[in-house]
Amino acid sequence: MDMEPNSDCFVNGGVGCQDRLTECFAREVSRCPNTTYSSRYDNPSAGWVYMCSILMFFMKAGFLYLEEAFSQADKVFRRRVVLAKYIDIFAGTIGFWLFGYAISGNTDAGVLGEEQDYIFWFFRFTFATNTATILGGTLVGQGVQMRALAIFVYSFVMTAFIHPSLARFFWSSSNPQQPAWSPYAPCNGTYTADREHTFSFYTEDVELGDYIFFDFAGSGLVHVCGGMGAFVLAVFHKLEISTRTKKIRECCSCLKRSTDDDDARAATYGAERQDVAPEGAKNFLEWMYPSGGGDENVESAALGILILWTTWFAFNAGSAESISGKAVHSAVGRIALVMCLGCASAGIVQTIISGLVQIYKRDETFNSNEIANAVLGALVSVTGCCTFIDPPWAILIGVISVAVYHSGCYIEYLLKLHDGARAFPVHAICGFWGVLCVGIFSKSCLIRETYEDLCFCVTSNLPASVDNHGLLFAYQLGGGLFIMAWSMTLCTIVFLVLWFFPVNFALACLPWVMGFKDKARGLVKFQGNVLFTHFNEIGSPNPDVDVNEPPPTSGHTTPYTAPHTSNVNFGLVSINTAPQEAHDKD
Repeated sequence: MDMEPNSDCFVNGGVGCQDRLTECFAREVSRCPNTTYSSRYDNPSAGWVYMCSILMFFMKAGFLYLEEAFSQADKVFRRRVVLAKYIDIFAGTIGFWLFGYAISGNTDAGVLGEEQDYIFWFFRFTFATNTATILGGTLVGQGVQMRALAIFVYSFVMTAFIHPSLARFFWSSSNPQQPAWSPYAPCNGTYTADREHTFSFYTEDVELGDYIFFDFAGSGLVHVCGGMGAFVLAVFHKLEISTRTKKIRECCSCLKRSTDDDDARAATYGAERQDVAPEGAKNFLEWMYPSGGGDENVESAALGILILWTTWFAFNAGSAESISGKAVHSAVGRIALVMCLGCASAGIVQTIISGLVQIYKRDETFNSNEIANAVLGALVSVTGCCTFIDPPWAILIGVISVAVYHSGCYIEYLLKLHDGARAFPVHAICGFWGVLCVGIFSKSCLIRETYEDLCFCVTSNLPASVDNHGLLFAYQLGGGLFIMAWSMTLCTIVFLVLWFFPVNFALACLPWVMGFKDKARGLVKFQGNVLFTHFNEIGSPNPDVDVNEPPPTSGHTTPYTAPHTSNVNFGLVSINTAPQEAHDKD
């Protein structure tokens, strides 16, 4: 606002200037009222949550490197991993902003995120989008991949509804009409600096019942939820490649094999793959620990797990939502120690197991990628209970998490599922174990301290189940099973719709899209459904390799490479596809 020298402000010695400035500033403020400042945090806590949220967003880089490691050296598969991470961010941002934040119960708004606390929105957004990104490791290295449209739809639905609906049940604090299953339920969500570590008032009419579910940083709400999505996708992948689902395909045109060539291709991936392990892997041990240590990129896996381990400190410690007060300092330090002890114990146990397997099989290499998965499983296991337990218990939790991880892998082996990066065992099974750990190892005084000092919440009405380990374990078991069932049901609905929806209908609005070119077969049209790429769309996994030439041989041969076949890698193991001469006639 420009002030002229002869204006009224300078008349009579400046009398009237103050009134004019007050009027102008009042008018400007009324034009752009700032109602989006964080009323939940004081200044140090707002900065703490914001910085932790940035690190949590960077977790996608860790997942990217880890999944790229299991896609081996093929650039087609590596590009698919990168594409999936891009789409997770794009779709997740829009989905959570439109619907997810409101559905999660953090605001009274319906859609478009009105009345948002921007810092808290960013904090909760990182949880939602990391839940969606877990799925990306399922089909790495597979000849049949998720389409980009299917990845977008899944990421949008996961961040807009599936994860936020669970957060509304178990993490919400602003909706008194919902069931009081959340320990945040008695709080109104307004922080006041003059009352240290408490909310400005206690909602007297909200009484917590006997049932209450504790999941501090998301073993269940993030990892079980995302891991069950990966499990459902693996089941649909099995249905897609198996020849035993022919009757299902006959009822839907988008699932039919239009040529004999397609049937041959399906037979290669289906009938010959009813055993998950390739030729030479005769049992679970051979499947879990392939000869030669596997074909994965060890350096990328190590970099990915180190990035995840580092950013996981922000994931768990940031869930305290504060850095003010001695109780918070103690809790944040305890969280870091619990994580380190859990990962170290799991890593030691898995190193011993991998060494014993190497000696037993007389293998010349060491399977180090299973160590990375064991560490990741330990991180998932301590996420839900990291602030409720004494640090020594983290060692036992980490040791047991290795056995839990292997049991999840054995489930996939029995069900003959393809899960290249072990997303289901690492996240769903170890996450479920983390939920149960709250009922087994937690201390009631630490639970009460957590929701009084860390989360600014009074705890006078926490139910008696907090002090009863048997009852608390039963409630944690029920909550974990509910999260599994809820996530699996909604993901099944999403994938079922995509599986039965023909891709030609989805592309009907783009008549100029005819397909893409393959060096071995020329123009390839899009076929099949929206969920998966069609068999006839896939040539050699590496377009630079002549599909009619046998793979080069080296001094070291493994039972996973047969002569005169092209080698398609499937996560921790690799698959031999049939010769491609049949495609030349296309």
